[in-house]
Amino acid sequence: MQKCRSRSSRIPSRPQNIQSMPELSLSPLHRRILWIAFPTIFMNISVPLLGAVDTAVVGHLDAVHYVGAVGIGSLIFSVLYWGVSFLRMSVIGLASQSHGRGDLDECGAVLGRGLLLALVLGLAFIAARGLIAGAVFGLIDATPAVQRYAESYFAIRVLAAPAALIGMVFTGWFYGMHRVLLPVAIQIGINAVNMFLDIVFVFELGMGFDGVAWATVVTQYAGLVATIAAFFWVFPGFWRRAFSPAVFERRALVRLLALNGDLLIRTASLLAATFYFMARSAAHGELILAANTILMQFRNITAYGLDGFSTGAEVLVGGAIGSQRRDELHGVIRLVLLWGGAAGVGFGLFYLVGQRWWLAAFTENREVLALAGTFLFWVVIEAMVGSFAHILDGIYFGATATRTVRNAMLITVFAVYFPAFVVLERIAGNHGMWAATVILMLTRAVSLAIPLALAMRRPQWRLR
Repeated sequence: MQKCRSRSSRIPSRPQNIQSMPELSLSPLHRRILWIAFPTIFMNISVPLLGAVDTAVVGHLDAVHYVGAVGIGSLIFSVLYWGVSFLRMSVIGLASQSHGRGDLDECGAVLGRGLLLALVLGLAFIAARGLIAGAVFGLIDATPAVQRYAESYFAIRVLAAPAALIGMVFTGWFYGMHRVLLPVAIQIGINAVNMFLDIVFVFELGMGFDGVAWATVVTQYAGLVATIAAFFWVFPGFWRRAFSPAVFERRALVRLLALNGDLLIRTASLLAATFYFMARSAAHGELILAANTILMQFRNITAYGLDGFSTGAEVLVGGAIGSQRRDELHGVIRLVLLWGGAAGVGFGLFYLVGQRWWLAAFTENREVLALAGTFLFWVVIEAMVGSFAHILDGIYFGATATRTVRNAMLITVFAVYFPAFVVLERIAGNHGMWAATVILMLTRAVSLAIPLALAMRRPQWRLR
């Protein structure tokens, strides 16, 4: 398909059949950021709620090892899907830039390429399920009963991988096309149906433990059908662009693979830092491990909340770059950093003020509560400092400047975090371990802020 060569020959940035975010006269950039952030945060909250329902359902079965099996199995998929979250990130950046240019042909091609890659990866997960299970369970020291049921859970649920990854691409694309509420409504609906089917399959149909895994598989494919139906309803005729020969354009495919490769390396480096922290926590004994595990839940909550503002940065930065609106781009960057920083401070104060209640919600063990309370201030500091790292990631993803993010993460984790961790752990024990995590987030923020500040001073705004 012939590409548009001039600005005048392209479809306008607000084409027919595409409903953008509402135009609001008062502080429009503020409102656009919140329009993306708050629904995304609400959607994210439904994810841990689903895990809680899975655990509660199997917790009412007749054996305690079912709970551990679901916990391990869910952790595996959390890691796998977090590892390939680059699918959503890259598609948001590419789609929002194309949408900002008003280039609908490329918008459709971005979706087609993302779906193709998601399908290949999803089928690869199924084909390699034996290798994945062998590698993962070889690292987990679980009882035979827990491992047996966890392997069964994994073998069933992995069948939904193609649907889950394709849904991830659609979510990113809907965001890039400024249809924020659509993926949010679909995901919340999927999670609600999954919770309902958990109960039906396990108790009403008598499927026992395996019913939890099958409920997820059925729900993921039902959700994919709903997503595809929504796509055809909201974007009529767009399927022709999504499945046109332009999808297989060599340069565009290479660029997509390069972006995703950079993001995969970035995410794997961050996972390595997280796993090392938990491994060293275990080496300090059960009490430290329990306290750090609880505090890590606060980190996860912070990440879920800040992801809303990071996603807003991706969408709006990509759109401003695509339409070449420099003033709007600078305004978006300033405001998302402002909102992200405010959210980080808010989370930190929320944990600090209500620490007695929040910690007690996780455990009644007084020794663990005392230890968690001792180290909680590190989580508060990390939330405030780390908020800027999250938002800067979103800015770079929207600009599709993934190489800078990759390099910054590699330097931060392997040249700064690991050496600092080893030294500080020897000096201050668990306090040193948490201090290293703060250094990690601070270094991430600084390593991304400096190139961004320099790029914003150039006439041609480039981060690559």
